[in-house]
Amino acid sequence: MAVEELTGIRARVRLRKPQRATLHSWAFAQLGQFLTYKAQQAGVVVVVVQVDPAYTSQTCQACGHADYNAAHNIAARGVVRWGEVMRPDAAPILAAS
Repeated sequence: MAVEELTGIRARVRLRKPQRATLHSWAFAQLGQFLTYKAQQAGVVVVVVQVDPAYTSQTCQACGHADYNAAHNIAARGVVRWGEVMRPDAAPILAAS
């Protein structure tokens, strides 16, 4: 399962005051833990990899939806990252189950 690397998001995002409390009160590191937990609960073996989200949400020429394009780009980067993580000599840096 591939997700955006959210490290430093609080410094990158500019929000109005009421929205800041919501952003700063959620631990983004928990996202991978929640995904792994839910997958295990459903009986699915999952590896969560984090990918660089840079340039993933630019508008798609075919459908015009940036989020749809970003999801495909993140998934493709996840496949590459998964291959790097699953090498026998790879360091255990990501949550694997």
